[in-house]
Amino acid sequence: MGMGGVIDLVFLASGCYLIWTAISAKRRGSIVADVMLGKNITENHVKDKEGFIEYMYKRLILAGGLIVAASLVHLVNDYFIGSFALTWVGIVGVLGGLVLYTAAYMRGQKKFIGYISAKGRRHGK
Repeated sequence: MGMGGVIDLVFLASGCYLIWTAISAKRRGSIVADVMLGKNITENHVKDKEGFIEYMYKRLILAGGLIVAASLVHLVNDYFIGSFALTWVGIVGVLGGLVLYTAAYMRGQKKFIGYISAKGRRHGK
């Protein structure tokens, strides 16, 4: 397996982890900090924990699903098909999932937490 295959597997695992994180947060009712919260931000900073989990749940499932699907397309294409067009479908799919995750992460932080200083203090609304 070449380096491209390893990278595809890393993206595949990352997409699965996003999905697992969303399901875990929804079931347990607790926020998974390493995926859903930024540095120096704890669950205590979140104003509406249930609302935040619900907001992030759908978006993490969608982003993770897109990354998993794109990674699988890219892996199958690399080892069995060899289509230039499918290579770009995989790349665009992974990038789309990353953009979706980043947008959800940033909007969720702004909507449910507000501005957090470097020392972990919440400011604003």
